[in-house]
Amino acid sequence: MLSKISNLTQFLDENSDLKSLLSQMQKSSNQFWLVGGCLRNSLLNLPQTDIDIACSGDPTLLTRTWAAEISAHWFWLDEQRQQSRVLLENGLILDFSPLRAPSIIKDLQLRDFTINALALPLDQSFPDSALLDPTNGVDDLVNRQLRACSPQSFSDDPLRMLKGVRHAVTLHFTLSPQTREQIMTSADLIADIAGERIRDELGKIFAADDIVKGVELLIDTELLNSLFGRSGEHWNPQAAIVEMGRFSAIIDEAESSMPADIAESETTEPFSTRAIFLLAQLLNHYAPADLTNLLHQRLRLSRDLQRLIEELQLPPDLTIFSLADQIEGQRREALLVEQLQPFAEKKILYWGLCKNLLTAQRLRELQRSFTAEQKFGRIPDLLNGNFVASLLGESSGAKVGRWQKKLKLAEINGEIRTSAEAEKWVESNLDP
Repeated sequence: MLSKISNLTQFLDENSDLKSLLSQMQKSSNQFWLVGGCLRNSLLNLPQTDIDIACSGDPTLLTRTWAAEISAHWFWLDEQRQQSRVLLENGLILDFSPLRAPSIIKDLQLRDFTINALALPLDQSFPDSALLDPTNGVDDLVNRQLRACSPQSFSDDPLRMLKGVRHAVTLHFTLSPQTREQIMTSADLIADIAGERIRDELGKIFAADDIVKGVELLIDTELLNSLFGRSGEHWNPQAAIVEMGRFSAIIDEAESSMPADIAESETTEPFSTRAIFLLAQLLNHYAPADLTNLLHQRLRLSRDLQRLIEELQLPPDLTIFSLADQIEGQRREALLVEQLQPFAEKKILYWGLCKNLLTAQRLRELQRSFTAEQKFGRIPDLLNGNFVASLLGESSGAKVGRWQKKLKLAEINGEIRTSAEAEKWVESNLDP
């Protein structure tokens, strides 16, 4: 397995900016090491998206100088701890931090999981430097096992428990029995973690292919209860796991025909539409006692995302879905979808898939119609509001709005199609 380190060293060697950095680090009075995830990913033959570098002293001056030389973006991650980040033009992320202990070995022993407690000196012998593995992380990589570095791993940083679940589902690893027990006994500590950090880890868990495994681990380790609080009286963990598997399979099948609608993220949170749907489905089964507080205070979701998830907890309007298979015409289809506002496109997709009310093809047709007919976020009315007011002999905006809604329902039902027909319809439906 160690031979696979060569794919990382080759990656570094092929990047002239990184070669420049390596040269400067080797001339420095400080020592530097590649640490953690980049070594783990290299040994697992996974793509490199970010590189972590530890330093025996303060790396700030060197990294800021180097970033300026190559016109990269440098900024603080934690100024108090002298932790910084550099973003290269090609998207590569480099994080720099001083050692958190008197030596690199002690630093590695303070890390979360043994598979991340690896270091490779960036000294004159690099890339032939000896890999440092004080916790036998390489063996755990071979066995595809997640094992905490120490009994204090989770008390030092309780977010590591969620990170363990995320590693398990994204890397296809298993938690060692001892580590699973450690998480169970420490699960309550997750309440001490900032909601933004919890949100980011949950976003990655719910974005994973194997969401069933993720939910099983959250339940088995008691993290779900610690995160979501008291469940509803009808909470059935096994039934929820089965349903999550079913819904996940439906979404994955639908992604082939409508990938842009499900896979892409449209929020500032790390949640794709797929992840939002799966989280909403789990919450529907769990029925937490205080959903609003959970979404806002505990998970720190945006107002829009919070509102969307709350809307998805409501039962669907079956009348709309029964009509969806009957009506024809782009405008009528668009008007039908508009009846589900707010979040009409998401709601028809979620309920159509979750409740198996519409096929993926029909959902795609309806969404295309809705997108095509929209102007400034809504479907234009057949009649101008001022004209409707003149017909009504009423200037109240609220009353005009109610009649506009009636007109759109009449369109959906096939009673009117043109502006002229709409005018006659209003006149014939006015009270004598």
